[in-house]
Amino acid sequence: MLVERDQEMARLSRLLFEDARPGSRLAVISGAMTSGKTALLHAVADTASARGVRVLPAVASTSEQNFPYAVLDQLYQSMPAHLRHARPRPGLDVPPNPYGPDQADLPLLQEFHRTLDELTADAPLLIAIDDVQFADLPSLRCLAYGIRRCRSEALSVVVSRGSLTGPTAPALDEVLHEPKVCHVRLAPLTVAGVTTLLTEELGAEEAERHAAAFHDMTGGNLLLLRGLLDDRFSRLARGPVHTAPGSPVAGELFRQAALSCVYRGGPAHRRVAHAIALLGDAVSVPLLSKLIEVEERQVRRSVATLTEVGILHDAQFRSDAVRTVLLEDLEMDELGPLHHRAARLLYEEGADPIDVARHLLSHEAAEPVEEWIPQALRDAAEQAIAADRRELAMNCLQMADRCSTDEREALVLQATMVQAMWPFNPLSQMRRLQSLAGPAGSGQLPTRHTLAVIIGLLGFGRMGEAAAALAQVSRAAAGSPSPELDTGLRTIGLTLATTYPDHPELRPFLHRGEPVGRWDDDAPSPDRTPESPQLTALGALWTVLSRGVDEDTVRAAERVLETVRLSDRTMLTVHAALQTLVYADRHATATTWCDRLIEETSKRGAKALLAYFCVLRAQIALRVGRLQDTVRFAERALAELPARGWGVTVGMPLGMLVNAHTAMGNHDAAAELLARPVPEEMYRNRYGLHYLYARARHQLATGRHHAALTDFRACGEKMAAWDLDSPATLAWRLGAAETWLALGGQERAARLAEEQLELAGESASPTRGAALRILAATRPLNERTALLQQAVGVLQASGGWYEMARALADLAETHKQLGDLDTSRLMTRRALRLADSCGAEELSRSLQRTPARSALSEAARTGEDTAAFSELSDAESRVAALAASGYTNREIAAKLYITISTVEQHLTRVYRKINISQRRELPASLDFDVAYTA
Repeated sequence: MLVERDQEMARLSRLLFEDARPGSRLAVISGAMTSGKTALLHAVADTASARGVRVLPAVASTSEQNFPYAVLDQLYQSMPAHLRHARPRPGLDVPPNPYGPDQADLPLLQEFHRTLDELTADAPLLIAIDDVQFADLPSLRCLAYGIRRCRSEALSVVVSRGSLTGPTAPALDEVLHEPKVCHVRLAPLTVAGVTTLLTEELGAEEAERHAAAFHDMTGGNLLLLRGLLDDRFSRLARGPVHTAPGSPVAGELFRQAALSCVYRGGPAHRRVAHAIALLGDAVSVPLLSKLIEVEERQVRRSVATLTEVGILHDAQFRSDAVRTVLLEDLEMDELGPLHHRAARLLYEEGADPIDVARHLLSHEAAEPVEEWIPQALRDAAEQAIAADRRELAMNCLQMADRCSTDEREALVLQATMVQAMWPFNPLSQMRRLQSLAGPAGSGQLPTRHTLAVIIGLLGFGRMGEAAAALAQVSRAAAGSPSPELDTGLRTIGLTLATTYPDHPELRPFLHRGEPVGRWDDDAPSPDRTPESPQLTALGALWTVLSRGVDEDTVRAAERVLETVRLSDRTMLTVHAALQTLVYADRHATATTWCDRLIEETSKRGAKALLAYFCVLRAQIALRVGRLQDTVRFAERALAELPARGWGVTVGMPLGMLVNAHTAMGNHDAAAELLARPVPEEMYRNRYGLHYLYARARHQLATGRHHAALTDFRACGEKMAAWDLDSPATLAWRLGAAETWLALGGQERAARLAEEQLELAGESASPTRGAALRILAATRPLNERTALLQQAVGVLQASGGWYEMARALADLAETHKQLGDLDTSRLMTRRALRLADSCGAEELSRSLQRTPARSALSEAARTGEDTAAFSELSDAESRVAALAASGYTNREIAAKLYITISTVEQHLTRVYRKINISQRRELPASLDFDVAYTA
């Protein structure tokens, strides 16, 4: 079926069958490969035959191009028998021409002319030659001779041709470039043409829907279109198709069709296509020319041809499948040198380092390594690290390491490997890190990499080696100062002050920091000294840990999180800023950032970073009293990064778990965690404080009071010695105060609680609320209520839910001892509700009463009229039950989806029906009957 060829067919028909001008007629059908030239030629021949025109067909081919008169022989085969037998068969019966193999013999030229005259004397004649560019030269000369001398309008010649290259071009020029020649050039199918073609195969609806996609993949090339359709039908025959019905999917037949299109263009086009496949996105005509050592003019011609044929679009393959099949078509002994040459050319042109590395990684040459290769691979690795392409980065670094002959260069590569993989698997890099400790301390490693190695050494407790490396960097900074070195040293100094302050060999480098000021929004660069993001974040953390919370510090940390994107080089900065918000009790903001970072690192697969943020999320949950969340996030942190991978910072996840299990009453689980071996160096950093404090809480909860007191005191002594004794860090005084209460030391407990209150200040914080609760326990019974009510208010405002449940439980007990049983029951219910929501199972069990009695039984016990309770409507019963459970009117309204006014009206009727005057007199058992189903 001819598609979008009506105009061309009409033009040829007018020329060949309707033109009244004297003399022979000649038409040339040209176009890209597989554009339908042959089909149009056959259509013309069929039309001629139907009109009574004698047709002499011939097909030229490269396989017969070197045989003289091969095409002429085909023409003679279609002549009448008396002419065919009367004439010798060219190329077989004719003796060789003495003037050369490409020259036609004059007698044969004259005989062919007489034959044409005889054939056109009694009927019209059409000579139709397909792929005339492959015709042998003697045949072409005979054809040109005959056409030029035959003046009969009965003779018509139609030929199809591809690109004119090679030795036949001059001879064809004689025939095809005369003024009377009609040239018809076929363009690829448009989208409309593809739609028409697809309609026959897929139906009108599917053709309309998918024609554009088929056209995008093929450029309207008929052979490629046929390959796509054949692939589709092949898939349908094999089984269910998982792609959209009718949509194009490149399969084996399409790939083979594309390869055929490339090969039909000849060796020159094939080499260009292979080179484009090799270069990918980095392709350009000059680069192609250098790569395959072909003139740019020829490259442009090949690119134009491959574009016309539908293989290329804007010098890129229309389908990745074509690129793949062309790369597979290259032999390995050819592919390797091409990759190496492409890498060198791209490197010399300053191309994208990753493009250079792609070629180097595809072929590692056995010959001596050129000097530029290790540097090119290093550049690519650094770019891949920045783009979070870890596997590519490691492949580049490992190959560069194999290629490097310079010792210093090899050390830099090792350090870069550690940096690249640390966020994903620190354990896999421990051996490399240890091997870098010596060179870092001796100055063999550049300072930028040395600073990163120091952070790793600190995390694994190798303090002596870290000190030696720090001393080396300090000497380098003194000899050649620079803002970058100064920032790096101050960053390390603040890291020591906030996290690793207890090592004599590191104290000379410890930097206490200064109160954090505002970070200028209009700063020209976030990396400038001294207000760079890392210094701002670490300075904020040090301020909160050592001096307490202030708004400027919190705002500085928030600003860092808002402006610094998490990466390998900024993870310390982001982590410090987030820790600042956690210790400052900005729980809502910290939770939002932490959840966002957990999601980001989880998607990246950065297990170490994910673990660090999970443990911070656990710390947030513990500080607000969400014990189950604490366990969940801390366990996830240890699952993502095993304990050995935490090094000396393992005290943080373990401390969170022990603390949470102790508060929940899971003392066996806490004991099992404490039985695990931990590095001794852990007790000399801030994370070890959290472990020590958690161990003390466990000992207090399990009755080992003196051991608990020892650990609480040890926490306090370390914090004071390290200048980290702020209420934001750890409330060790409150733990010690609770222990003294258990030992009967009321005065000491009161003194510690008062100290903590003074440190906490007047602002609402969980620490202040807890201090008020413990201080109340040291006061006479009649003074406790006010302190506990104040504690409840502070804890409610600051979000310390577990501590609030404990304060409510103490308040309930105080009211009970004072004889106010109704208020005691109300406070108990509130405490129980909070304890359950926090997951504080042990506290919840201690608040549980005997099995609840129904409202009727309580009414009988108090002598109230049971009929009064039966008069309550379902809505009134639900409201009363929730009010008895300690819910406020607003909370009841939200829970029951009614207005506050409706709640008030229900309560008024309840009071009247059961003959009470205030909320506190509601029967305690109501909440067990209705509240939990409301």
